[in-house]
Amino acid sequence: MNTTRSRLNSLPRRRPVAPGLWFCFRLLPALTVCLLSCILLNASVARAADDVPGAGELMLHSPGLPPAPALMQRSAVQVSISGMVAVVTLEQSFRNTSEQWAEGVYTFPLPGEAAVRALEIRVGERRIVGEIRERHEAEAVYTAARDAGRKASLVAQQRPNLFSNRIANLAPGETIAVKLEFVQPVNYTAGVFSLRLPMTLTARYIPGRPLGDKPESTDPLPLPDYLGRFLWTDEVPDAPLLATLQHPRAGSDAAPLNPLTIAVELDPGMPLARVDSPYHEMRLRRDGSRYHLQLARGSSEMDRDFVLSWEPATGSRPQAALFTEKVAGEHYGLLLVVPPALAENLENRARELVFVVDTSGSMGGVPIQQLRESLVAALDGLRPGDSFNIIAFDHSYRTLFADAMPVDRLALKRARIFISELRAAGGTEMLPPLRRALASSPADDSRGRLRQVVFMTDGAVGNEQAIIDTIVAELGDSRLFTLGLGSAPNSWFLRKAAQLGRGRHLRIGDHAEISARVGLLLEYLAAPMLTDISVEWPQAVADAGGPVPDLYAGAPLLRLVRFNMPPQPGVIRVSGELAGLPWQQALALEAGDEVAASAPGVASLWARERIEQILDQRYQGRHEDSVRAEVLAVALPHRLLSPYTSFVAVEQQVSRPQGIPLRSVAVPGTRPRGQSPQAYAYPQTATTAAAKLFLACLLLFIALLFWVMRGPEADRVPDQPR
Repeated sequence: MNTTRSRLNSLPRRRPVAPGLWFCFRLLPALTVCLLSCILLNASVARAADDVPGAGELMLHSPGLPPAPALMQRSAVQVSISGMVAVVTLEQSFRNTSEQWAEGVYTFPLPGEAAVRALEIRVGERRIVGEIRERHEAEAVYTAARDAGRKASLVAQQRPNLFSNRIANLAPGETIAVKLEFVQPVNYTAGVFSLRLPMTLTARYIPGRPLGDKPESTDPLPLPDYLGRFLWTDEVPDAPLLATLQHPRAGSDAAPLNPLTIAVELDPGMPLARVDSPYHEMRLRRDGSRYHLQLARGSSEMDRDFVLSWEPATGSRPQAALFTEKVAGEHYGLLLVVPPALAENLENRARELVFVVDTSGSMGGVPIQQLRESLVAALDGLRPGDSFNIIAFDHSYRTLFADAMPVDRLALKRARIFISELRAAGGTEMLPPLRRALASSPADDSRGRLRQVVFMTDGAVGNEQAIIDTIVAELGDSRLFTLGLGSAPNSWFLRKAAQLGRGRHLRIGDHAEISARVGLLLEYLAAPMLTDISVEWPQAVADAGGPVPDLYAGAPLLRLVRFNMPPQPGVIRVSGELAGLPWQQALALEAGDEVAASAPGVASLWARERIEQILDQRYQGRHEDSVRAEVLAVALPHRLLSPYTSFVAVEQQVSRPQGIPLRSVAVPGTRPRGQSPQAYAYPQTATTAAAKLFLACLLLFIALLFWVMRGPEADRVPDQPR
């Protein structure tokens, strides 16, 4: 026994730990847990503070006062469709449930091609009609009316498909209705007419480097205080305005958070074989040649786009038609020409397809499932001799292959494994993967392949303009096709990207559409284009759309024009090359011919198309001042909303007594159906002080643990007397 004790005592002993250090070591885990709890609590408080209005919701604003709830009573949409034109009225009613006078601020989506031409606000029996003015002037008029206590409304365009409305001086308990009227064209593809109305928006990811200070602005209308918490970035200078789209809440048709009613009057001008609304259950009533539709349940949640499609009866599909309207002594026309369908592909050129797929956090839930299934369906449509690659991105990107690989069994197997592992997480940095996809090496060019880039995303970014500029600058000989996914993608951005990328835009809003929509995409990718198109008119016209674009199979030619006199008898000739062969189609107009059908709204569509064509000239380097002047010359006479014009409505009588402040609050917006909840839409930036403190404590804990355990275990057997 003594020998054993002697051996134990002879082992090297560890230096005793000071009592203070042992106390810190024992206490550190508890402190770490407390710090972590505080950080999580702080994050929860921050998220609650960031509860600002989403698409179609009201924010009641007052500096220095806490928020209080306001109630969105209802949204009502009335649609009148005649031929290729839809006139839409959107009315939203709000009630100020607080006990303070209020200023309302809310954002709402509209179709990117919509021509917004009227504003009206109604308080009780009083109606206030809006006027179109230059943006700065309208903001100054609104600010003066608000400060003077008069009721006023200001509608401005933040993006081509995103608008904001401010309503001044709502009395406690008062209800106000805001009504907008806009015109949009009907879509016609592969023999089917359709109309799409956005009802909510996906929260936008804001890329770029956060700026410490708010950029200087000379706008007479300051931002509301609640927007001051959001970051300005060097890539998205109006990021706080897009912050109003963050943190929407989930709703349902059973108990709508933002209830919506829809009524449609459809006058197609031809017999129909089918009328369908894929995302809403509608009740249909026919009255002669007109169709009346309403929501079957009376109302629904504003959590997905409204889509209506109708298909002509066999033998009634149009080949060519002209729709006209006379406004203020001017005559306008909308020409529709449908090229013939091809029985087989006349061009068998080898292709290089690059699929650029979005796996960011906003794609969580149903969109990422649609993405995986769409990719698999697209792979099944590849032809022998094609080559392909897949680029997946979130805050960074990864490629399936270093370069496009020929289609074979092994390459397709690797691709399917890659697709099955795609998950939605992270930010939405689109520019690097898009540049990677558009870049072609000299070897690619020498092979003579047709390069086609397929962009699959919800488009939920705030730097759309930078991405579009990149497409224009770096497209080269490639073609860019876009496939919008989810219940509420950024359709204007995706449509514009495809237009400038000389491709086509399609959308998948439901799993049942995947097969048909991907099949249509593959037809576009494989079919020859109608090129070198020209239109000959029997009289002088002013074309709104600039050069005539190439057409893909199933896509019609639509041209908006202004006549120098009433449409004259004659022949409109459309010619071009189809698969390398001459093609021509004619539309004869005779005196009293019913082909020139009347369609209210054509004039507004011409002006909207003309404004967009002028704005596009900025991509060719035209100076902003010159663009602004020409846009104003079109927008003001036609009373249209634009980047340089706004609607303002002001009541003459004073409502709010001087000295009584305004206050603000949010009504929750609705999250797109099927989308996973989103926490933040900003890029990761510098680590916060709380996070740094937690990290430091964690590292200290690990260091102490390592220090205690670094030596051999000490003998704790007490010394015995020899």
